[in-house]
Amino acid sequence: MKKKLFLILLICCTCSISHAESKKELFDNGVQYFKQDQYPKAIDAFSKLIEIDPDNADAYKNRGVTYMKLENFDQAIQDLEKAKSLFPELKGLYSNLGVAWYYKKDYEKAIQNYNTEIAMAPENAIVYFNRALCLTELGKDAEAIEDLSKTLELRPDFYWAICYKADILASQGKNTEAAKTYKKAIQVAPENIYAIDKLAQLEKKIQDTAIALPRNEPADLPAAPVKTENQQDFNYTLQLGAFLNRDNAQKLKIKLIASGFDCRVLPQTDAKGKTWYIVRSGGYPDKNAARKSAELLKQKLNINSIIRPHEMK
Repeated sequence: MKKKLFLILLICCTCSISHAESKKELFDNGVQYFKQDQYPKAIDAFSKLIEIDPDNADAYKNRGVTYMKLENFDQAIQDLEKAKSLFPELKGLYSNLGVAWYYKKDYEKAIQNYNTEIAMAPENAIVYFNRALCLTELGKDAEAIEDLSKTLELRPDFYWAICYKADILASQGKNTEAAKTYKKAIQVAPENIYAIDKLAQLEKKIQDTAIALPRNEPADLPAAPVKTENQQDFNYTLQLGAFLNRDNAQKLKIKLIASGFDCRVLPQTDAKGKTWYIVRSGGYPDKNAARKSAELLKQKLNINSIIRPHEMK
């Protein structure tokens, strides 16, 4: 998990402004369509409500959230900003703006909105987690760790927050602390293989480091971050796609990260000089471990993957 994305879109299930039955029906229909993943129909319902009631902040907010599901982040921000102008104290508004700006890769603006949301709802664990994601994008790992610690103070069983904290610790070379953190994640969700795979890789690294150290050096010296695919600590990866269009590869990467899967895009040039963008996930010591992750990908996202040998580079 290079970046574990667990951005929560908050759709309001009550309408604080609408009174007439026709308005309530449109609002309820929009929420129901959203829950059923029928996003165009949800947008249509909220748009009809806005025509009838142009000052309905809930309708703008929920239509904005729905646009985000369709990856139309510019329109989402426009709707959410309109909702903010109508009702600045609307619950979940700034958190959703933070999500939209994150996907626009404007992490500073995302953090500004998360700061406002936290000021309004300081017990919302998800907002601290989302802000941590932005902080790591800006290279502020220490602040991200603080936010993750706050997240886990509020929600000790938040699996992906535990894993993400462990990932950062491992990237800082704090392998022993990272290993303990992965073990906590396994206790919380023993059926999820992400922490299991990461712990196995990390323990192998710790063991290899200890063997390589001279006898007069302590075995718990900070080691390098967990190795990437360009290094030699695993034998297999999963290939999830190959695209000539880099944007298509990036979209798949975002989808995978948002669902909790490690992912990277690797450019490769073929014999005809064409550049392909290869989407890969994970690093596994054997085919059995890779097969488990492939099955989980198929189950959660209906994505077929190919188990590939690690390529020497």
